[in-house]
Amino acid sequence: MREIQCVPYLWPAPPDAASARRARAGTCASKHAWLAEELDAIGIVSLPLLVVGPLVPRQLADAPDLRDGAALLEVHECLTVLTPWAGPLRVDVTWDPPLAAHGLPATLEWDGSSDMRTAVDATGPGWSLPRAGLRDAKEALRARLYAPGERARRDRTLAALATRFSAWRTATR
Repeated sequence: MREIQCVPYLWPAPPDAASARRARAGTCASKHAWLAEELDAIGIVSLPLLVVGPLVPRQLADAPDLRDGAALLEVHECLTVLTPWAGPLRVDVTWDPPLAAHGLPATLEWDGSSDMRTAVDATGPGWSLPRAGLRDAKEALRARLYAPGERARRDRTLAALATRFSAWRTATR
């Protein structure tokens, strides 16, 4: 799990595990798809978990390049992991250590028996879903959240965040 969390968050990127493995980077969707495959291989069941929270992290909400999307919500993807020792746990490996070092919400030193922080500050319920139909369900949820034009604002904001995150990584090398 730590190996997958350490690969850089990258947007845009395909939402599948194979693309994250190939690129050694990925989105919340692809990193968690990869983790789910690794868990399946050792007999631990997981389900995709969708949570909704602010698109722009709280500490960046006033950044001029992110203001356009600061009021938008994001449909974030992580996992519900069904452990035999602690029951269902929320697991989120989205933010890599350099991003966590800049204050993005992450659990880097995980004890394996408690819920991890989510990459977005969840503002409401979460939905665990089967993998079959996950992309359609996620898009249906986005359709409920975004008014016309807001999806384009979301994408511009995510591009600006990705540029910022890349600069953070470069500065810490």
